[in-house]
Amino acid sequence: MKKFLLSLIMMAFAGYVSAQSFTFEHNGETIEPGYYEVVGDIDYNTWDMQFIVDITNNSGAPINVTCVRTITEQSEGTSFTMCFGELCGGPYTERLDADIASGASEEFSAHFVPLFNDDFTKPIYGSSMTVELSFFENIDDEPVVFTVKFICDDVSVNDYTDNKIFSNAYPNPAKNMVSFDYNMPNDVQTASVAIYNMMGQEVLKQDLNIGGSRLDVNVSDLADGVYFYSLIVNNQAVKTNKLVVSK
Repeated sequence: MKKFLLSLIMMAFAGYVSAQSFTFEHNGETIEPGYYEVVGDIDYNTWDMQFIVDITNNSGAPINVTCVRTITEQSEGTSFTMCFGELCGGPYTERLDADIASGASEEFSAHFVPLFNDDFTKPIYGSSMTVELSFFENIDDEPVVFTVKFICDDVSVNDYTDNKIFSNAYPNPAKNMVSFDYNMPNDVQTASVAIYNMMGQEVLKQDLNIGGSRLDVNVSDLADGVYFYSLIVNNQAVKTNKLVVSK
């Protein structure tokens, strides 16, 4: 079974939480709006690819949150649907909303159905879609926007989230140097670590020695703050985490 990779490429709109009464979580971790890629094979239980977040009401009163979707790029023959709370829309549904009680959460899921072969037993790899998901409580509010690109691809079965393949950054927070331990699979041709600021701009990039086992990155020239690093394997981001620089 192919692994499903959710790769965060950049994080934008930092600080939105202070202006909104709701926040987002993916797999139990808080995430912020920005650009995301969902890369890999389909889920053969549902025959689609999914981007799922839990939306939590942090206010002291019930709220109604609306999501408006805008497809900006789409391979011919692909389709998109979404669900929010108890409601699910069809391929032409552009807006869904959900009531969320104070302190409660509702699940939002985006579903991409790629092209399939003639007997509908296997997806056609390479099909993709980019969709903007805009969330707001009131129509006059500045929306919170997730840009999600789905790419159906026959990716390697290697799970790069496994720390035995590529560890998390340490120490974290980092002062002058940050290190990563790794053991790259045999099919890796190129690998590097890129560090991005909160605006999604690449500020540092360093190649891995494929036959090595540890990468040390000098971050002494970076200003104190929150960054994100991505492991890029064969020109594809496969793992992203947060890095804090504090001198």
